[in-house]
Amino acid sequence: MAFRCSGTSSPPPASPDMPTAKELITFSRPRSGGLSMGAPAEARAARPCRLSWDEYFMKMAHLVARRSTCLRRQVGAVLVKDKRIIATGYNGAPKGLPHCIDIGRCLREELNVPSGQRHELCRGLHAEQNCIIQAAVFGVSTRGATLYTTTYPCAICAKMIINAEIREVVYDADYEDALAKELFEQAGVKVRRFHVDPEDP
Repeated sequence: MAFRCSGTSSPPPASPDMPTAKELITFSRPRSGGLSMGAPAEARAARPCRLSWDEYFMKMAHLVARRSTCLRRQVGAVLVKDKRIIATGYNGAPKGLPHCIDIGRCLREELNVPSGQRHELCRGLHAEQNCIIQAAVFGVSTRGATLYTTTYPCAICAKMIINAEIREVVYDADYEDALAKELFEQAGVKVRRFHVDPEDP
């Protein structure tokens, strides 16, 4: 029986589903951002969409808001510096005190106080306030930071933001407070709106 030398045998026919040697090499050396641009179109299309920094931090603020204990409005805030989160805050009662959800009542709600008025009746702190206070407790400078908040800050928070030397405020939902807008404008704090769908992954 005659044997054919393996060195001279013909290669088996290529399967249409089998990747070529060039494709295998391309897949084996992906770039730092994910799949190589040389990868097949199907593989590139399957790569998940990467969040922008604004999307990332605003979605984090919405996640923080889910810790809120306010019966009226759930707000979350994230303080960012050099693309790093340095503090977070949500609206709720002072540390160690019963929260409104524990008490089961809201005095401003019972008195039918309109939104944005009689803040002194509220037993809670706003998300922005808690964010700045948390940074102070842990000795982290807020100078030059950016605040991401799910709701436009009120005038009280605006004054704290200005004195904390926060340079920019990025908010999602609007909140009618003419004085807050005026204060930010006079202080030169950059304010812009960036909306995200908190339920959209």
